[in-house]
Amino acid sequence: MGSQRESAIQRFSGSVCEIVAAVLSHKGELALLRRSNLVTGDVGRWNCITGFLDHDRDPLSQALTEVEEEAGISKHHLKLLSSSVLHLLGQDGRTWRVYAFHFHSLTRTLTLNWENDASVWLAPHELGQVPTVSWFAHILNACELRSSSMTANLS
Repeated sequence: MGSQRESAIQRFSGSVCEIVAAVLSHKGELALLRRSNLVTGDVGRWNCITGFLDHDRDPLSQALTEVEEEAGISKHHLKLLSSSVLHLLGQDGRTWRVYAFHFHSLTRTLTLNWENDASVWLAPHELGQVPTVSWFAHILNACELRSSSMTANLS
């Protein structure tokens, strides 16, 4: 696992970091995953599925790979509903290019890997009940999923 962490750190070396973010929905609820203590940032905070974009992959196929790795859901159980690209400025001045995808999942069953230690399905108006990563609201906005009733926990 040390090599995975080292690989992730090396991907931060450029001025623009590219990642994919996959939001899963099922019957009006969104899947949130809590980041485990084995990841390098935002430990204990809730998020959608994310991963670095490998240099030789297109964003959609990378997002599908991340969903299968982190949630155990194959692409055959997903339907792409929307996608967007956004640019976020990190606290360190680095630009993050985020390829955001919203998938409808045919299943609610999530099988987590080491990156996350818990999952929950919540209605959009319930998302403020859990502490999310600081940029989660931007992902929801990009996927046109932001509910006006969400609380400040999402910013």
